[in-house]
Amino acid sequence: MERIFNRLIMVVMGIWVVLGLAFFTGVNGVYAADTIELTYAGLWPPTHPMSVATKLWIEKIEKETQGRVKIKSFWAGALYRPKGSAMELAKGVADIGDFSGAYAPMGYEFEKSMRMVFWGVNDRKLARKVYHDVMAKYPQLTEEFTSAGIKVMAYASIPPYQLLLSKKQVNTTEDIKGMTIKASGDLAKVAIGLGGEGIVMPMSESYTALQKTTIDGVFAPYETLKSFRFAEVVKYALKLDIASAPAGHWGFCLKSWNKLPADIQKVFEDNVEWFGQKIEELVFAGEEIGIELAKKSNVAFISLSSAELDKVYTVVNDTVLSQMAKLDEKGLPGTDVYNEIRRQIKEQSGK
Repeated sequence: MERIFNRLIMVVMGIWVVLGLAFFTGVNGVYAADTIELTYAGLWPPTHPMSVATKLWIEKIEKETQGRVKIKSFWAGALYRPKGSAMELAKGVADIGDFSGAYAPMGYEFEKSMRMVFWGVNDRKLARKVYHDVMAKYPQLTEEFTSAGIKVMAYASIPPYQLLLSKKQVNTTEDIKGMTIKASGDLAKVAIGLGGEGIVMPMSESYTALQKTTIDGVFAPYETLKSFRFAEVVKYALKLDIASAPAGHWGFCLKSWNKLPADIQKVFEDNVEWFGQKIEELVFAGEEIGIELAKKSNVAFISLSSAELDKVYTVVNDTVLSQMAKLDEKGLPGTDVYNEIRRQIKEQSGK
């Protein structure tokens, strides 16, 4: 009897050990303990609007998971830099973080090609609705993130690009010919298409270049008039509204994501839209601040005639279509996505 009793004790203890391990490691092997500790890699300083939005999101996640999730943040590129951010996040350098697929050597085809597809739009709510509608119709837009090892936590756009000018006023597209303009990616192609020269340089170096008139202008949102102090070194701000598509630049390492319990995953998923809207709300608020500061610094805000602005948009349109045609060649619906976006913009804006 004593032997049978001891065996029963061992069986019961074994069951408790198994249950205990299941509790602390979870069904997928990790993350079902009382507290799930995660890391967040931020690319921006903690005071940047995107970082402020992220901190509010982290507080919301921790509250809605009733303290089961704790997220430790590292700001200003402490864990990885922008250029390798997508690859580093996918590898698990952090569980969650800012990232940009545009810098990745492979993948993120739509991310790299859709930068200016919302040209002429300065209504972020319209852009957001159109983007979500198109994502639902073309799942390839989201699949490129998961196939690269990232689960997107927020989709958000940045304010549209304008042309900030150091000295020369622009009244027609002819005035842009011969100008040297700080621009990156497809915006450099736009500068060339307008008869200027597109110069690639870090934004941090653009202030001095504008001050010394090494460059004549910079493609940048109005908020940079304050954040990069461009209001001190430009005389004119030309309204172009070359808007960027909303993009998934905040994500979860898929390996870390798959270790989360289903109920915790749901909390994150339920906050994807909230997070994206909060980022846009705070980032776009900087536009008005930049404009007001520039006006106090006597920066003149100028606009082109409709006919002249159409010439700019023709160059932008041709540049984007060229990029989308390259996606077509890879078997992706590049031109179809572009046409659907432009159709919905026209339909929903009533223009």
